[in-house]
Amino acid sequence: MNRPLFVLLLLLSPLLSSAQATIDTLHWQASRRLQLSDFHSPTQPGLGGSEFYYQIGYEVRPTSVWSQPAIDAFCLMFRNLSWVSETARNERTLAYNQVLFDLVEIHTRLLKAKLVDLRADRHFKQKATQIEYLTNAELGAEVNRFRAETGGGDDLPILKRWQLQVAQRFYDTPDLVTTYQSSKIGYGMFLGVGGVLPTGPLVQTLNPSAGIGFGLDIAFRRTMLLLHPTLYNGTLRTGFSHQNQTWDKAMRVSSTLFEVGLGHIVNDSPRSRLIPYVGYRLLDLSPRDQADERYKGLSLLNHAPVIGLILDIKLGDNTRKPDRSEDSFWFVRTKVSYSPILATESFSGGLINLQISLGGFSRVRKVHYQAERTMIPLPGNIL
Repeated sequence: MNRPLFVLLLLLSPLLSSAQATIDTLHWQASRRLQLSDFHSPTQPGLGGSEFYYQIGYEVRPTSVWSQPAIDAFCLMFRNLSWVSETARNERTLAYNQVLFDLVEIHTRLLKAKLVDLRADRHFKQKATQIEYLTNAELGAEVNRFRAETGGGDDLPILKRWQLQVAQRFYDTPDLVTTYQSSKIGYGMFLGVGGVLPTGPLVQTLNPSAGIGFGLDIAFRRTMLLLHPTLYNGTLRTGFSHQNQTWDKAMRVSSTLFEVGLGHIVNDSPRSRLIPYVGYRLLDLSPRDQADERYKGLSLLNHAPVIGLILDIKLGDNTRKPDRSEDSFWFVRTKVSYSPILATESFSGGLINLQISLGGFSRVRKVHYQAERTMIPLPGNIL
């Protein structure tokens, strides 16, 4: 092997081995009590008894600018640091360390309750850090008192008393379970391309046109308010007259098609969404060459009812999860709508509006905390 490369590998080997090492932890669970197999650290030479290493902490996940952030607190045991000596591998040692773990969980719940009561402002992080520091100090003081009063677990009557106290405190200190509730209000935006196809007698007057569509969706539960403008450019196939104005053959025209509709989500799955709608359509037709003196003042406004159908194909995994702080997805939208036109005899028929676009939709998810009391089983051989 090349010697410089060999030396480099020797220098990097401690870093590579430490990167591969994983932190071996165990989170507190009411339904799971400690076992001797949870203590993974080798026995310390010359030491008896046991040693329990723990940590408490919290995390804050933003929900939206309109609601409070989601707060979770946790406590865990470092199994790769905790150990039990060969002479202390018994039920009494497990009961002693379980009380320690339970005390850590109680203070974790107290920490979360204090953080939930905080106001989410620019001083939140500073206040939360101070609360975490004070909670750790209070926990450390109680752990030291427990170890001193029980003589490291050797005084069984005192250990029994602590077990009973901890069980009562668990009932008096409920777990604030973080839950999310999706808001009734949702909003979406999209941008895409489309085309408008004339039907009926209008086929003889207006050529098919292409353009850009965009819009806004506002949802209340499963009802949708749709605000969809579209800008098209096209040409006139034949000329016509309307309100004493003459529109010439082959004139280049611009049209703004604005739809305001009410839709209802009839199908909403993790992969697709189907929305039929009805509403109002405004057509504003004008010459593209506004500088031409012949076309000054030319304008055609037409309004009519509209009926349409929207199919959204959702992108990604949109399965609703109870621990997610937001309810949103990207989608590819296909939309088709029809509206009649009854302006003049030469400008009548209907318009089919076809669009394909890319957009996103989101509902605000508000965070709630549900208090759940915990019943702790106590081992019969200790009591």
